[in-house]
Amino acid sequence: MTLLAIDGLEAGYETGQVLFDVDLEIAEGEIVSLLGRNGAGKTTTMRSIVGADMPHVSAGTITFREQNLLERRSHEIAELGLSYVPEARRCFPRLTVTENIHVAATAVNDPLPESDMFEVFPELDEIRDRQAKNLSGGQQQMVAIARALVANPDLMLLDEPCEGLAPMIVRQVESAIQRINDERDVTVLMVEQNVAAAMAIADRHYILEEGHLVDEVTTERLRADDELRQAYLGV
Repeated sequence: MTLLAIDGLEAGYETGQVLFDVDLEIAEGEIVSLLGRNGAGKTTTMRSIVGADMPHVSAGTITFREQNLLERRSHEIAELGLSYVPEARRCFPRLTVTENIHVAATAVNDPLPESDMFEVFPELDEIRDRQAKNLSGGQQQMVAIARALVANPDLMLLDEPCEGLAPMIVRQVESAIQRINDERDVTVLMVEQNVAAAMAIADRHYILEEGHLVDEVTTERLRADDELRQAYLGV
Protein backbone atom coordinates (compact mmCIF):
# COMPACT_ATOMS: atom_id res chain seq x y z
CA MET A 1 0.00 0.00 0.00
CA THR A 2 1.32 3.45 -0.93
CA LEU A 3 2.08 5.54 2.14
CA LEU A 4 3.62 8.65 0.55
CA ALA A 5 3.13 9.84 -3.01
CA ILE A 6 4.70 12.86 -4.70
CA ASP A 7 3.37 13.81 -8.13
CA GLY A 8 4.77 16.57 -10.33
CA LEU A 9 6.46 18.43 -7.49
CA GLU A 10 8.02 21.76 -8.39
CA ALA A 11 9.57 23.86 -5.65
CA GLY A 12 12.26 26.43 -5.01
CA TYR A 13 13.37 29.55 -3.21
CA GLU A 14 13.58 33.23 -3.97
CA THR A 15 16.86 32.53 -5.74
CA GLY A 16 15.22 30.15 -8.23
CA GLN A 17 13.49 26.86 -8.88
CA VAL A 18 15.13 23.74 -7.44
CA LEU A 19 12.76 20.83 -8.16
CA PHE A 20 11.24 20.07 -11.55
CA ASP A 21 8.32 17.64 -11.97
CA VAL A 22 9.49 15.17 -9.29
CA ASP A 23 7.46 11.97 -8.82
CA LEU A 24 8.06 9.29 -6.22
CA GLU A 25 6.14 6.75 -4.15
CA ILE A 26 6.95 5.04 -0.85
CA ALA A 27 5.08 1.89 0.16
CA GLU A 28 4.41 0.85 3.74
CA GLY A 29 7.34 -1.00 5.28
CA GLU A 30 10.00 0.14 2.83
CA ILE A 31 13.32 1.85 3.39
CA VAL A 32 13.91 4.11 0.40
CA SER A 33 16.83 6.45 -0.21
CA LEU A 34 16.98 9.70 -2.16
CA LEU A 35 20.43 10.09 -3.69
CA GLY A 36 22.23 12.79 -5.65
CA ARG A 37 25.14 15.17 -5.59
CA ASN A 38 25.19 18.27 -3.40
CA GLY A 39 22.61 20.75 -4.65
CA ALA A 40 20.54 18.13 -6.47
CA GLY A 41 17.40 19.03 -4.50
CA LYS A 42 17.28 16.26 -1.93
CA THR A 43 16.81 18.43 1.16
CA THR A 44 14.35 20.65 -0.70
CA THR A 45 12.27 17.53 -1.37
CA MET A 46 12.30 16.61 2.32
CA ARG A 47 11.40 20.13 3.44
CA SER A 48 8.54 20.23 0.96
CA ILE A 49 7.13 17.01 2.42
CA VAL A 50 7.18 18.20 6.04
CA GLY A 51 5.83 21.67 5.33
CA ALA A 52 8.87 23.70 6.28
CA ASP A 53 8.59 27.48 5.81
CA MET A 54 10.97 27.14 2.90
CA PRO A 55 10.87 26.09 0.10
CA HIS A 56 7.87 27.39 -1.85
CA VAL A 57 5.96 24.65 -3.67
CA SER A 58 4.69 26.01 -6.98
CA ALA A 59 3.15 22.87 -8.50
CA GLY A 60 2.38 19.23 -7.80
CA THR A 61 0.89 17.22 -4.97
CA ILE A 62 2.24 15.48 -1.86
CA THR A 63 -0.08 12.97 -0.22
CA PHE A 64 0.45 10.91 2.91
CA ARG A 65 -2.16 8.23 3.55
CA GLU A 66 -4.18 10.08 0.89
CA GLN A 67 -4.07 13.29 2.93
CA ASN A 68 -2.87 16.37 1.04
CA LEU A 69 0.17 17.59 2.97
CA LEU A 70 0.32 20.87 1.06
CA GLU A 71 -2.86 21.93 2.82
CA ARG A 72 -1.46 21.27 6.30
CA ARG A 73 0.99 22.94 8.65
CA SER A 74 4.07 21.20 10.03
CA HIS A 75 2.51 20.29 13.39
CA GLU A 76 -0.55 18.87 11.62
CA ILE A 77 1.71 16.76 9.39
CA ALA A 78 3.44 15.40 12.49
CA GLU A 79 0.07 14.45 13.96
CA LEU A 80 -0.70 12.43 10.83
CA GLY A 81 2.27 10.17 11.66
CA LEU A 82 5.26 11.67 9.88
CA SER A 83 8.52 12.51 11.68
CA TYR A 84 11.55 14.38 10.36
CA VAL A 85 15.20 14.12 11.38
CA PRO A 86 16.79 17.22 9.82
CA GLU A 87 20.29 17.55 8.44
CA ALA A 88 22.92 18.37 11.10
CA ARG A 89 20.73 16.77 13.81
CA ARG A 90 19.65 20.05 15.46
CA CYS A 91 19.33 18.77 19.02
CA PHE A 92 18.52 21.34 21.68
CA PRO A 93 22.09 21.91 22.92
CA ARG A 94 21.36 22.90 26.53
CA LEU A 95 18.77 20.18 27.10
CA THR A 96 19.74 16.73 28.27
CA VAL A 97 19.17 13.57 26.25
CA THR A 98 16.04 12.86 28.30
CA GLU A 99 14.76 16.41 27.90
CA ASN A 100 15.28 16.39 24.13
CA ILE A 101 13.17 13.25 23.87
CA HIS A 102 10.54 14.58 26.27
CA VAL A 103 10.04 17.79 24.28
CA ALA A 104 9.24 15.75 21.17
CA ALA A 105 6.89 13.44 23.09
CA THR A 106 4.82 16.37 24.35
CA ALA A 107 4.37 17.74 20.83
CA VAL A 108 2.07 14.93 19.62
CA ASN A 109 -1.11 13.33 20.92
CA ASP A 110 -0.05 9.69 20.95
CA PRO A 111 3.68 9.37 21.66
CA LEU A 112 5.53 6.17 22.39
CA PRO A 113 6.75 5.65 25.97
CA GLU A 114 9.88 7.75 26.38
CA SER A 115 11.56 4.81 28.14
CA ASP A 116 11.30 2.81 24.91
CA MET A 117 13.84 5.11 23.30
CA PHE A 118 16.53 3.82 25.63
CA GLU A 119 15.70 0.28 24.56
CA VAL A 120 16.11 1.21 20.91
CA PHE A 121 19.28 3.18 21.72
CA PRO A 122 20.89 1.56 24.78
CA GLU A 123 23.95 3.73 24.15
CA LEU A 124 21.90 6.71 25.32
CA ASP A 125 20.84 5.18 28.62
CA GLU A 126 24.14 5.87 30.37
CA ILE A 127 24.24 9.49 29.16
CA ARG A 128 20.57 10.37 29.54
CA ASP A 129 21.37 13.29 31.88
CA ARG A 130 24.10 14.76 29.69
CA GLN A 131 23.43 17.96 27.74
CA ALA A 132 23.26 17.49 23.99
CA LYS A 133 26.05 20.02 23.41
CA ASN A 134 28.42 17.66 25.24
CA LEU A 135 27.61 14.62 23.07
CA SER A 136 29.58 13.24 20.16
CA GLY A 137 28.19 13.54 16.66
CA GLY A 138 27.06 9.92 16.71
CA GLN A 139 25.34 10.34 20.07
CA GLN A 140 23.57 13.49 18.85
CA GLN A 141 22.36 11.59 15.79
CA MET A 142 20.90 8.88 17.99
CA VAL A 143 19.13 11.54 20.07
CA ALA A 144 17.74 13.12 16.90
CA ILE A 145 16.40 9.79 15.67
CA ALA A 146 14.99 8.91 19.11
CA ARG A 147 13.30 12.31 19.21
CA ALA A 148 11.61 11.54 15.89
CA LEU A 149 10.71 8.00 16.90
CA VAL A 150 9.05 8.91 20.20
CA ALA A 151 6.42 10.79 18.16
CA ASN A 152 5.17 7.35 17.06
CA PRO A 153 5.46 7.89 13.30
CA ASP A 154 4.37 5.69 10.44
CA LEU A 155 6.96 7.36 8.21
CA MET A 156 10.31 8.78 9.27
CA LEU A 157 12.31 11.12 7.04
CA LEU A 158 16.04 11.24 7.70
CA ASP A 159 18.23 13.88 6.08
CA GLU A 160 21.89 12.78 5.94
CA PRO A 161 21.81 10.55 9.05
CA CYS A 162 25.41 9.38 8.48
CA GLU A 163 26.92 12.76 7.65
CA GLY A 164 30.23 13.44 9.39
CA LEU A 165 30.25 10.19 11.36
CA ALA A 166 33.11 7.74 11.76
CA PRO A 167 32.66 4.42 9.92
CA MET A 168 32.01 2.48 13.14
CA ILE A 169 29.29 4.96 14.16
CA VAL A 170 27.80 4.81 10.66
CA ARG A 171 27.32 1.07 11.16
CA GLN A 172 25.51 1.75 14.45
CA VAL A 173 23.19 4.29 12.82
CA GLU A 174 22.50 1.87 9.95
CA SER A 175 21.62 -0.83 12.47
CA ALA A 176 19.33 1.50 14.42
CA ILE A 177 17.43 2.52 11.26
CA GLN A 178 17.05 -1.13 10.26
CA ARG A 179 15.73 -2.05 13.74
CA ILE A 180 13.23 0.80 13.68
CA ASN A 181 11.97 -0.45 10.32
CA ASP A 182 11.90 -4.13 11.29
CA GLU A 183 10.78 -3.99 14.91
CA ARG A 184 8.74 -0.78 15.06
CA ASP A 185 7.13 -1.03 11.59
CA VAL A 186 8.29 2.47 10.64
CA THR A 187 8.67 3.21 6.95
CA VAL A 188 11.80 5.24 6.15
CA LEU A 189 12.75 7.76 3.47
CA MET A 190 16.36 8.83 3.83
CA VAL A 191 18.58 11.33 2.05
CA GLU A 192 22.17 10.17 2.11
CA GLN A 193 25.47 11.26 0.59
CA ASN A 194 27.05 8.05 1.85
CA VAL A 195 25.98 5.75 -0.99
CA ALA A 196 27.44 2.68 0.72
CA ALA A 197 25.28 3.35 3.78
CA ALA A 198 22.20 3.78 1.61
CA MET A 199 22.89 0.52 -0.20
CA ALA A 200 23.42 -1.27 3.11
CA ILE A 201 19.86 -0.74 4.31
CA ALA A 202 17.56 0.72 1.60
CA ASP A 203 15.30 -1.38 -0.61
CA ARG A 204 15.11 1.14 -3.48
CA HIS A 205 16.79 4.37 -4.50
CA TYR A 206 15.62 7.48 -6.33
CA ILE A 207 18.35 9.58 -7.96
CA LEU A 208 18.05 13.36 -8.35
CA GLU A 209 20.22 15.42 -10.69
CA GLU A 210 19.84 19.21 -10.76
CA GLY A 211 16.29 18.96 -9.45
CA HIS A 212 15.15 16.31 -11.91
CA LEU A 213 14.39 12.70 -11.00
CA VAL A 214 16.63 10.78 -13.38
CA ASP A 215 16.32 7.17 -12.20
CA GLU A 216 14.77 4.72 -9.78
CA VAL A 217 16.94 1.68 -9.05
CA THR A 218 17.17 -1.35 -6.82
CA THR A 219 20.13 -1.81 -4.52
CA GLU A 220 21.33 -4.67 -6.71
CA ARG A 221 21.43 -2.49 -9.82
CA LEU A 222 23.02 0.44 -8.02
CA ARG A 223 25.74 -1.79 -6.62
CA ALA A 224 26.44 -3.40 -10.00
CA ASP A 225 26.26 -0.32 -12.26
CA ASP A 226 29.55 1.56 -11.91
CA GLU A 227 28.67 3.97 -14.73
CA LEU A 228 25.40 4.97 -13.06
CA ARG A 229 27.08 5.67 -9.74
CA GLN A 230 29.84 7.70 -11.40
CA ALA A 231 27.49 9.67 -13.64
CA TYR A 232 25.07 10.85 -10.96
CA LEU A 233 26.72 10.23 -7.61
CA GLY A 234 30.43 10.63 -8.32
CA VAL A 235 31.32 7.31 -6.69
